[in-house]
Amino acid sequence: ENYAEIFFGNSTGLGIPCASASREDIAKIAAAIERDPQTKIEIDVAKQEIRFAGQAVKASFRESARDALINGRWDPIGELIEGLAAVKDQAVKLGYLAKT
Repeated sequence: ENYAEIFFGNSTGLGIPCASASREDIAKIAAAIERDPQTKIEIDVAKQEIRFAGQAVKASFRESARDALINGRWDPIGELIEGLAAVKDQAVKLGYLAKT
């Protein structure tokens, strides 16, 4: 139904979506897996749904994580590395970071 903060942060940082669903819908998913352990689960972040065994249930995501995953901004270290030149340019403009 929900996630601990550290698990949520680590998962999102790795690009793994953390979907929440109602207790009833989680029971439906679990029952489908018990019937067939090979059941494939598909999480559609954009449509906010979980699909399995020919069924679909509503899922919810933290909007910040949903936006990051949809727009490919789930890797903050990668973003920092990509923006390193801009950070260095800005640092030169800041008096307290400028080399003396």
